Amino acid sequence: MTAGKGYCMKVLYIWFYSRSFPDYPKVAAVLREQGHEALVANYDDGGDIVWYRGDVLTARVQGPRKAPRRVARIPLVRSLWQWLAFVGFMLRLRGFFRRENADVVHVCPNAARLVWLLPLGMPKHMRFVIDYRQIAQREGRGFIGRLKSAWANGLRVLYCRLFYDRATFLHALGAAKVLGPEWSRWADVVPLAVDDPFLAYVNQHPRRGEPVTFLYLGSIARIRKLEQILEAARLVTAETDGFRLDFIGPDVSDGYYQNLVKERGLSPFVRILPPIAYDRVPETVTAYDVALTIVPESPPDWQYQPTIKGIEYRALGMPVIATDFAPNRELVVNEQNGLLVSNTAADIAAAMLRFVCDPALLTQMRANAQIMREGPTWEEIASQYMSLYRSLP
Repeated sequence: MTAGKGYCMKVLYIWFYSRSFPDYPKVAAVLREQGHEALVANYDDGGDIVWYRGDVLTARVQGPRKAPRRVARIPLVRSLWQWLAFVGFMLRLRGFFRRENADVVHVCPNAARLVWLLPLGMPKHMRFVIDYRQIAQREGRGFIGRLKSAWANGLRVLYCRLFYDRATFLHALGAAKVLGPEWSRWADVVPLAVDDPFLAYVNQHPRRGEPVTFLYLGSIARIRKLEQILEAARLVTAETDGFRLDFIGPDVSDGYYQNLVKERGLSPFVRILPPIAYDRVPETVTAYDVALTIVPESPPDWQYQPTIKGIEYRALGMPVIATDFAPNRELVVNEQNGLLVSNTAADIAAAMLRFVCDPALLTQMRANAQIMREGPTWEEIASQYMSLYRSLP
C-alpha cells in the first residue's frame, strides 16, 4: 500500500465468533483516535455479522440462511444447502467490503469455512490480512482424522501464502509451526497487549499470612484438563492445610469440576466461583498470593502462543506457577517472579508447597514480580498493525 504516512485508512476487523474479544475493539479505538476509520464485527445471537463503531451498531450482514425443515431431514441435501448458504454469506460480506470501500480487511477466521473467497478478485487497493489468534494446528487420530487435520492445516498455509496479502500471529512459534522456518516471508508477529489499568494498578493487598491463596482464572472447561490442578491440590493437603485454591470463571463443564471437588474431599480447600467482569480482574487477581498459568499439552497448538492471563499477571506483578513451555519462559523467570513446572500434578503440587512452606520465598517473589511489571499497550499494538498495513504492496 503506497499511501503516505499521513494517509487515513479505513480498516474493517471481523472475527467469526459469537462474541468479540477485546483486541480488535481496543485497536480500532486507538486507530479512530488517530483519525482513521475502523469498524469491528462478530456474530450476533441470531447468526448475523454485526458491525460496530465503538459501541454504536452501524451495519448488519445477514448470516448463512438456515435450511428449511423439509431439507434439513435429508443429510446430503442439508450439507449442500449449508455449503451454498455459506457461499452466499461470503458473497454478502464481499459486497459489504466493496460498499465500505475498505483499505484493509483484517480477518480472524476462527473455524469459519470458505474464507478464501473473501479476498478473491476484490479491488486492487483493498488489502486482506488473516489473523491467527490461535493456530488451531491439530493432529488427528486414525487415518480419516489425520487426513482431515492435514487438509485443515494445509488450508492455513494456502491462506497465508496465496490468498491473503499478509498473515499475523501472536508468537513466532505459531508462525513457524504453520508456515515453516521462513515464515517471515508471509507473516508478521503482533503480540497480545494489556489494558493500561493492568500496568497502572496499585496493589493494595498486603501479604496476609496463612492460608496462602492460589488463583486459577479462566473458563472451567474439560478441554483445559483442570483435573491435574485438582490432583495437585489433593497432594498438597497430604502435607499441609495452609492453603486455599479458587477457580474463577464461566463453568462450561456442566458441574463436572464442582462434583470432582466434592468427590476428592477438597471442599475445605478449593472453591469454584462465578466469572467476574473484565474491569474487576486487576483488583480480584491481586487479592491472591499466587496465580496459576497451567496450559495442558493437548490441544498441542496451545503451546505456540502465550496466554492473555500470563501477560496480564506479568503486568500486574503477580507471582505465578506456570507451565514450562517457550512462551511462558518469556513472561516467567524461574525462581524470580514465579516457578516453571512440568505438566504433572506432582510438579504443580511441589511448587504450591514451596510457596506455602517458605514465606520468605513468596515475599521475595512478590517483590521481584512488582519490579518486573511490563507489557505492550494497545497504542503500541495499533502502531504495529498500522505499520503492517502501510507496508502492504
